[in-house]
Amino acid sequence: MKLNAKTLIIAGVVVIAMALEAAIIFFVMPPKGSAVNASEQNATEEVKEDEELEEDPTATDEFAEVLIDSFNCTNNRVAPGSVIHLSFKVIGIVRSKQKLAFEEAANRTHKTRVRQSIERIARSSSLEDLNDPNLSTLKRLVREETNKILGKSYVTEIVINDFRMLEQ
Repeated sequence: MKLNAKTLIIAGVVVIAMALEAAIIFFVMPPKGSAVNASEQNATEEVKEDEELEEDPTATDEFAEVLIDSFNCTNNRVAPGSVIHLSFKVIGIVRSKQKLAFEEAANRTHKTRVRQSIERIARSSSLEDLNDPNLSTLKRLVREETNKILGKSYVTEIVINDFRMLEQ
């Protein structure tokens, strides 16, 4: 088997590239023990957060329910030629330590934009979304839109209460 100069050059370039890659991985990758240390550090931080919640006398629970508002609106998209009247309350589940900040942002500072986005979601929902017993899509869209408007992920979950749908 006869090797020409081109083949030797290509083989040499491949070997050098592999050696450089190994050296980069060796110097850039953290040592094995550091992953364990990072997870221990995260666990320690979580314990500290839990202790802070326990020390706060106003934080009786990790999460709090905050009424965003009550809504009455119509949806013309669900059934062409008829009008669907919707009535419901929206409650946001937030961390107890963020309750006051969320109430200020959602019910005072950005109240109109939050209401407008929730009404827009309800008015543009499909019949399938409105007939879902868990209202999963509505809850997800309201949570995402509310957090987007407020510029911070306050809401961990949305509860839709007293949901009524009347076709006319």
